[in-house]
Amino acid sequence: MEEQVAQKSEELEQYLQRVKEMEGMYGQLEDALEDERRARQDEEAVRRLQARLLEEEAVKRAELEEFHLQQQRAIAETKAEKQELERERLIKENELQAAMKQLDQLEEDRQGALEQYQAVMRKLEDATNNTKTWKHKVAEQEGMLRLIQPGSKGQQMITNWGPAAFSDAELSHRQKKWQETKNESQAQ
Repeated sequence: MEEQVAQKSEELEQYLQRVKEMEGMYGQLEDALEDERRARQDEEAVRRLQARLLEEEAVKRAELEEFHLQQQRAIAETKAEKQELERERLIKENELQAAMKQLDQLEEDRQGALEQYQAVMRKLEDATNNTKTWKHKVAEQEGMLRLIQPGSKGQQMITNWGPAAFSDAELSHRQKKWQETKNESQAQ
């Protein structure tokens, strides 16, 4: 019996030893499970962080692409504006060239007109001198003719246009006729 008790005692000790080992293993298992749980939490936090970073990166990439497109559009608009300004500059330059040609032409025309004017003035001066010469000659000739003319017809009527084409007798006759016509028209 003592042997059995000793054997049972030994078995009990072995059993208790195993229970302690199992308790130790359970403790380590719990520690491992706790570590795993924390690791899963850390993994979830890291995954959320990665997802947030990926989302931020996508937003930043979209912003960057939009900024790049805006820059491309601005560059294209600037090029178009530059081409338009260059085209307008060429048009203005051509207009300026045409205006300068017109100015040169007008200057030539003015010079030609001045030369024509001077030529006409010379002709006028020549004609005036020629007229003076002929007037002088005619006056000399008239002076000789007047000596031969018949005597004066008496006093001649003068109008604002020069010597009248009718005499005093004709004037009084016309006045009388006009008065008669006037009286007849008033009587009717």
